[in-house]
Amino acid sequence: KKPAGLFCEIGGGIRRMETVKKYIDAGMDRVILGTAAVEDEAFLKAAVETYGEKIAVGADIKDGFVATRGWTEKSAFTCFDFCEKMQKIGVRTLICTDVSKDGAMQGTNRALYRDLSEKFSMQIVASGGVSTMDDIRHLRALSLYGAIIGKAYYTGAIDLREAIEVAK
Repeated sequence: KKPAGLFCEIGGGIRRMETVKKYIDAGMDRVILGTAAVEDEAFLKAAVETYGEKIAVGADIKDGFVATRGWTEKSAFTCFDFCEKMQKIGVRTLICTDVSKDGAMQGTNRALYRDLSEKFSMQIVASGGVSTMDDIRHLRALSLYGAIIGKAYYTGAIDLREAIEVAK
């Protein structure tokens, strides 16, 4: 059972409506679709039509294209073409990871997130390379929906309490 007050989301390998339903029925607040959002438009549309904002899409960007299958394959979609398609389908939340920045501790792709925030009305979550408080401040100034902090938290480069304050 989900602890009170926590927002819970799950993703990875979700390819069927039965799986989405199982997670939603179990109390998940959001289900993230990745490869399936790229490869199975009918499934994505059905999930969005059925569960609305409880469906998010993870867009892993590699060399300007959306990558699939754990970043091992490159799709035919450019980042912006894919995002446009997601917005037209009705996806409300897009988690966008710049694969080249992920875990590198060299800063986030500020130009990418600026362009995404200017071109699309979806809730955009920045992921990949968020490694300094300056990154947090910059992303906050873009009015993004959120940012994922990974390695920078574990190494102590970013203090979570300070990051939350800056992001408010």
